[in-house]
Amino acid sequence: MRNLNLRTWARSILLAALLLLSAACRANEFQVPPNTADGWQVGTLDEVGLDEKPIAQALQRIDSGRYADVHSLLIVKDGLLVVEEYFPGHAWRYDAEHFQGPYTEFDRDTLHTIMSVTKAFTSAVVGIAVEQEAIGSEQDPVFDYFPEYQQLRTPQKEALTVEHLLTMTSGLQWNEWEYPLSDTRNDLIQLWIVDDPVHYILDKPLVHQPGSSWYYSGGDVILLGEIIQESTGQLISQYAAEQFFEPLGITEYEWHFIDPDTVHASGDLMLRPRDMAKLGYVLLNDGQWQEEQILSPDWVEKTTSSYIDTPAPGNGEEYGYQWWHMTFPSEAGPVETLHRSGWGGQDLYLFPDLDLLVAMTGGNYEEQSPNNDIVTQHIIPAVQALNIP
Repeated sequence: MRNLNLRTWARSILLAALLLLSAACRANEFQVPPNTADGWQVGTLDEVGLDEKPIAQALQRIDSGRYADVHSLLIVKDGLLVVEEYFPGHAWRYDAEHFQGPYTEFDRDTLHTIMSVTKAFTSAVVGIAVEQEAIGSEQDPVFDYFPEYQQLRTPQKEALTVEHLLTMTSGLQWNEWEYPLSDTRNDLIQLWIVDDPVHYILDKPLVHQPGSSWYYSGGDVILLGEIIQESTGQLISQYAAEQFFEPLGITEYEWHFIDPDTVHASGDLMLRPRDMAKLGYVLLNDGQWQEEQILSPDWVEKTTSSYIDTPAPGNGEEYGYQWWHMTFPSEAGPVETLHRSGWGGQDLYLFPDLDLLVAMTGGNYEEQSPNNDIVTQHIIPAVQALNIP
């Protein structure tokens, strides 16, 4: 028994040494992300005062599988892209076992599904349409934009506004979180089955007064995409390309469609992680990208404000225009963040007080994503270790 304990102790010491050596190697391998002429300014961890040790440990744990199915990790601090790491894994595929498609060596040029992070992009595009007065106001009644569905307009639904869709407080009956996405009873999946997805959403009974209750509804966001089409004469995919993606230098992307006339504006947009992160940068910088005003400061303020409490542990405690307000614990006290999550480990975390942005993609479609743990245990400590307020 004594020999067994000795062997166990020796094995533990060896494993710990290997982990420390691996983390040290990772620390020495940090490369400045390349300047690819896509608009990002790049820098080193030292330039922005980030402690490399906890970040190196996070990368080592991803490499070893302790943090499973992470496909990318990008960190932007003080406006500089300082960490850009990619990891292999399975691309998403709805009809594959465990939703795992082809095994892929992800890199900076690989398009990755961003799932419900798409919702934040749709919200931003709505803001551009409001600024350009294609949409009169977020206080406009929803049914004003759907003349062909006036038979579904009821006195109760008359109160439904664009802002209610932006904040997921429409009050329309929806069951997206009650059934898995593999179940055809799920209202979101029904949109691919019914003849008219817009009719299906607008015909839903009103179960709460608009603005009074929050429920996670991709249907609300799909209606926002359709309002873009009704107000601009362009599909949101076309309008976003011209008015949002082009100014940001986003040239590679893929929108998914429910049918030829209905863009899946609530999910499945495919972007490169560098381009996904640009939305976070714009919101952290009063709507600007490279000194060009992309979103109005007024819309940024509305987007990042809190409108309603949400029963969404792991995502956030309050909700804005498709963004959660989330609080992370830390040794220095609570750390406030704006969080936009997507199924499988697609996440944008914005820390306005730290001028910090974290973007991650992943493939945890049937397991809990480790992304929140990575932020809590590694990225926030990397900032606080050097006493940055």
